[in-house]
Amino acid sequence: MGWNHRILAHKHKGKVYLSLHEVFYDKKGKPDGYTENPITVVGEDLKSIKWTLKKMKQCSKKPILWAGKKFPKKFKNKI
Repeated sequence: MGWNHRILAHKHKGKVYLSLHEVFYDKKGKPDGYTENPITVVGEDLKSIKWTLKKMKQCSKKPILWAGKKFPKKFKNKI
């Protein structure tokens, strides 16, 4: 099991918004969970903050996933 940063699509009152979460994977590499709340950038030093920001930027190249009951289906709409 591993994890990475992913952008998730949430639907609230008919509107869709995106947020960044940590997504967790099963042994086969399929997403099977994510952090309840969006993540923030925190670190013990500048080096760890830069690492986190780099990983966050990399996730923008991956498909957006739905949060909630549709997880982990891919979000196919464009905002």
